[in-house]
Amino acid sequence: MFKFVLSSYSFRVLSIITVLVIAVIFVSSKIFDKLWESDTSIPITNINDVYNPPQQYDNIEKINLRLISKNRVEIEGNTKFRILENNKSSFNFYDTVSINYPANSFELLNKIYLEFEKSHSVDSIFLVISKSYDQSLYYKQIFFSTITINNLNKFSSDVSKFRINYDNLVPENILLNNDTLINSVFRYFNDNKDTLGLAECGTNCIIFKKICDKFDLPCRLVWLQGGDIDQKGYYDYIGYPQHVICEVYSSKNKKWYVVDPSYGFRFADKSNDSYLNAVEICNKHTFKSTDSIFQDSVLSTQKTVVGKDYFKYYENIIFGNLIIENKLFKKVIRLLYSKFNYTSYSFSNNFPPIQNGLFYFGLKTFMYFILIILYINSVMFVLIRRLFIVKKPRKKNDQ
Repeated sequence: MFKFVLSSYSFRVLSIITVLVIAVIFVSSKIFDKLWESDTSIPITNINDVYNPPQQYDNIEKINLRLISKNRVEIEGNTKFRILENNKSSFNFYDTVSINYPANSFELLNKIYLEFEKSHSVDSIFLVISKSYDQSLYYKQIFFSTITINNLNKFSSDVSKFRINYDNLVPENILLNNDTLINSVFRYFNDNKDTLGLAECGTNCIIFKKICDKFDLPCRLVWLQGGDIDQKGYYDYIGYPQHVICEVYSSKNKKWYVVDPSYGFRFADKSNDSYLNAVEICNKHTFKSTDSIFQDSVLSTQKTVVGKDYFKYYENIIFGNLIIENKLFKKVIRLLYSKFNYTSYSFSNNFPPIQNGLFYFGLKTFMYFILIILYINSVMFVLIRRLFIVKKPRKKNDQ
């Protein structure tokens, strides 16, 4: 049977079509990427995606909450807590609490009060349970919560990824103000700048980040480019070329802000002395005068004051925070979407469609979809045609 299938006319035709379609998909992909020209990045739609505090500085209480039976809820926290209703003196990462259902009223409000370890206030969750028209059904809804509910009706599969032990957090005084760390990094950089091997901006930022890592100071590299980015990708050195800067996290200011190791500056707003992150500088350059930006010399890399042309760099900002561990996923993306940079997030006030990674991904997926539909139609045509030929009645010979 297997040999019959392999030797059949339909199998040979379908094999040829399949090989041709694979070749067409491969060639079409190459042509598509060649015409696209630009490498892409994912446009940032929520600025909190890149400006949230680092995990070790994110000392905000969170819980997962799940209904385990009709009358009981279980809670796990990222820090130890106790439920006041249970009258326990000990704190733990996990506990359960009973809830009540409405008897004589349409709905009933359950108030759950929590106290987190080392917290000076009591938190609450207001869980409303309402009757439905079906006497056996009830609607359950979180009406109010002073705590961030990370997952509802779902617990983390790996509890270590959700629960943050206080031993893994930076000291309490640094959570409030890590300016001592930041100043120590500046001091070390300035004292050793002649032996650090400083060169172009990329190397300078890598060196600065390594120093920050030694002092446990959150620091990341950010890529900039201005000028003609709307015509070419940011890897094409057109107009104002790329520049690399760093952003460090200040727990005192509760924000990331720019430090440029190549020029030795960080930047503040003259009106309120708040240090600026890259997106704030971008918006000021685009919508306001850069005269409102104060250049604070913190590193003795260069003694010159940067001019207004410097801020052209900030027209387009590229973050690279995402790390994908799945090797198979990386290979598939690299094979099918070679221009799609899924680890690169870009902020721009004039983001060109050609550099929009999601736009590129969508259009190329549509191209693949059309080719696959054509392939399926070709296969169906061959099979149906063959079926009609087989079932077609033979003409009787005239006698």
